[in-house]
Amino acid sequence: MSLPLTSKGVSIAIVLSTLALSALFLARGTTSLVAGMLFPVEAAPAGGEAGGGKAQKAPGTDPPDIHAILKRNAFDPTTGPLWPPKPAEVPVDPGATDEVVAEVLDPNKMPPACDQTVKLIASVYSERTPEWSFASLGNGTTPPLLYREGSKVADREVAAIYPSAVYMRQGNGKLCSLTLFVDPNAQPAAAPTPNAPPPPEVAAAAPVPAAAPGGSSEAELDAAISKVSDTQYNVKRSFVDKLLGNQAELMRAARIVPHEENGQVVGVKLYGIRRNSLLGKLGIQNGDLLKNINDMNMGSPDSALEAYSKLRSASDLKVAITRRGQDMTLGFGITE
Repeated sequence: MSLPLTSKGVSIAIVLSTLALSALFLARGTTSLVAGMLFPVEAAPAGGEAGGGKAQKAPGTDPPDIHAILKRNAFDPTTGPLWPPKPAEVPVDPGATDEVVAEVLDPNKMPPACDQTVKLIASVYSERTPEWSFASLGNGTTPPLLYREGSKVADREVAAIYPSAVYMRQGNGKLCSLTLFVDPNAQPAAAPTPNAPPPPEVAAAAPVPAAAPGGSSEAELDAAISKVSDTQYNVKRSFVDKLLGNQAELMRAARIVPHEENGQVVGVKLYGIRRNSLLGKLGIQNGDLLKNINDMNMGSPDSALEAYSKLRSASDLKVAITRRGQDMTLGFGITE
């Protein structure tokens, strides 16, 4: 049968040809998919074919196989692209952590006693400016040293300083306490009120003795300190060494109050000084403003600690003070 070469006949021929080609391509595609499912292609060995074949491709460079395509819902908008593959998620153990959790410091609750490797010798407590609080700590074998909040003592850190107690933060983040005038194994009294200077239970546990053992008598002070003029004094080296070894006496010699001018600490004022006391014998008067020692500014606690650390090796001291609005310098010669 032959169709006349009319426009209608040509249109029918084109439609039939298109349907035939579509059927052919669809059959070939279906055959490839079925063959891939029944006869999957095995991966080439890692070393490639013998005799110098092509090298194995790096993982992740080939597209996903037909199984992943066939299993995917074509109408699923949330799965996202299958290529490139997403990295596998590593499970995280919520209990595993290297971070040390620091115990929260509560001034109304005293931590348990520290071990006896470090002992509290004395403390200077500044309620208004805690950074000017100092603690004298020692191990019983070497001379005690002064520390402030944040200072490191072996594997511990000074967390807080109070009138008769120091809180230490250990390497595991836990707090422990060093106390004065109380049995470290005794249970502390009830917690103080939040507005009271912490921790009053320590100070109330035992009264501060009027004179600690090792205190200097007035006769000993007169023998060790000689006045040359109103601004110049000589002090025996042996007495200086004794004071540095007995910091409890040294730290009780005066009440130290940081003094501010225009919002900045410029030195410390000294109160509670008696004429026949240690500082009184050294020419210091009640209310003197101590500004620097040997040109080291007393405007920061770090400078004060630096000046203190150099007392052992100093051969003389120049102390700049302000007394009743007048600047003056006191000199101290350290004699053998």
